[in-house]
Amino acid sequence: MKSWIFFFFCSSFFAIPTFAAHFFVSTDASPTGDGNFTKPWTLQNALNHPAALKPGDTVWIKGGTYLNDYDPQTSFVCKTNGAQNAPIIFRNYNHERVILDGNKTYTMYLSLGVCSHTWFWGIEVTNSFSTGRNQDIFGGVTCTAENMKFINMIIHDTGHGLDVWKSAKDNEIYGCIIYHIGNNLNNNGNLEGHGHGMYMQNDTIGTRVIHNNIVFSTYGFGIRIWQTTTTAALGNFDIQKNIVFNGGAASENNGGVGNNSRTHNFFLVSNGANNPLRNTSVKHNCTFAGTNTPRPPVNAFGLNAGLKNVTIDSNFLTCQTRLGLSNTPIFESTFKGNKVLAGIPAVYGYYLWGFLQTDFPENEFLSELPTSGVDFFIFPNKYDPERSHLAIYNWASLDTVYIQANSANLKQGDTYQLINVMDYHNDIIGAKVGVDGMIAIPMIGHSAQAAIASTKMPVSQFPQFGSFVLRKTGELQTTVNDSEDQFDLECIYPNPSNGFINLNNAIGAEEIQILNSNGQTVYQKKLDKSLPKLHLDLSYLPKGSYFAKLKKAGFNKLIKFGLF
Repeated sequence: MKSWIFFFFCSSFFAIPTFAAHFFVSTDASPTGDGNFTKPWTLQNALNHPAALKPGDTVWIKGGTYLNDYDPQTSFVCKTNGAQNAPIIFRNYNHERVILDGNKTYTMYLSLGVCSHTWFWGIEVTNSFSTGRNQDIFGGVTCTAENMKFINMIIHDTGHGLDVWKSAKDNEIYGCIIYHIGNNLNNNGNLEGHGHGMYMQNDTIGTRVIHNNIVFSTYGFGIRIWQTTTTAALGNFDIQKNIVFNGGAASENNGGVGNNSRTHNFFLVSNGANNPLRNTSVKHNCTFAGTNTPRPPVNAFGLNAGLKNVTIDSNFLTCQTRLGLSNTPIFESTFKGNKVLAGIPAVYGYYLWGFLQTDFPENEFLSELPTSGVDFFIFPNKYDPERSHLAIYNWASLDTVYIQANSANLKQGDTYQLINVMDYHNDIIGAKVGVDGMIAIPMIGHSAQAAIASTKMPVSQFPQFGSFVLRKTGELQTTVNDSEDQFDLECIYPNPSNGFINLNNAIGAEEIQILNSNGQTVYQKKLDKSLPKLHLDLSYLPKGSYFAKLKKAGFNKLIKFGLF
């Protein structure tokens, strides 16, 4: 087993004056609220930068779904201006779920000259109003403003994801989870994907930081850098420690040989004549492209006009990788320390394009995916020390993968949640680090959410690949003999069964789900928490392997069983 672990050590991330104030926002606020806990502001009032709000202050947004109509095109508009080392911060209160739900072109618009030095942290953006994915859908975050940060946000099921345009100097996108972005676009009868997880351009001398994000199951590309300026396509991107998979997999793209439209995980390309993407670093990112999509997503760097002063280093790339080289006017870049694996169906006949292995000998190339071993990557979160992002490459398709807990800043006795990003709010397993210091990562029995208003089943890569959020939830005193789990469920019996099963120690369980081996829910029921045992009749289900998932006090317990 190989592991790559990246830690951040910082004594301070930003300086905020000691006189910084705290204000509050809620869904039931009055327009006359003054921003205190009992008389909160509306969200748009807070975004309007009321006089009481100063640089360095924090606006805490209470849980709930926020709707707004700022104008015919925009749901929310940001007008706040912090200062260097004293940003104004909008953050979800007490880790509550804060949803900005909008069916306009822009769910949130952040415009150059109108806002600056503002952070958005832990906020969810979506469009729940979509009625179909074969038409343009709306919503997403668009930013042209300078010195903005988007931290640990969730953006999903919108027409565009996080678009940060040419004038947005010195912005950071960190720790965000982005998925189900875009819609199907009819191109001569083929429903191709349109809409990207991130769409970036940068014509400033400031660096655009894109670190530690998870982007997956988009309709278009995962992360798209598209420099179109014909005078000075500066670039200046710092792209590190991102997990990108299933680019284009949400679309109805018919795929097939010769159809490579909009199926990319990474697409970093300059389209200006003889004007390459410049001054960019692409390091320690990992991608995955399963063969269960019509056209597995590829990774493209420097096509068309090429690259200048670009470093592509120590990335873990699956599927076809495309590098501009002999066919581009400028290709001044470093490509080293990368592991490039296949993953594209053999019918395509290649997995590299624009270069040969001998052009870049300081890399490892494999023409086919491995069939044994495990690779995993852990990216701790510099803004939230209790949180890490995790990517598992389970080449042998094991039911469970074990990793050292200290890799994720966990130690013996700590309790944690393992959150499957493909069903972020439902597929959550609670557990405790055992006496051996290891944590178990189940790679089977996981569920996946379909895109809102889509008729297509979600494309899961389990058990071969999975991406998770690991979140520490507490510390417990333990002894060598302490083997109790945070959620103790003794057993399922008989196992295997003819369909009539019993579950012991289920007291306190709120709900049970039965999942088939594809992660689909085939049975679901709310439970009486006082019942110590459960008796289920599942004899109507087909024979095979299943998983019982019980929810209790925010934790899930997953147990495998069989029906014969």
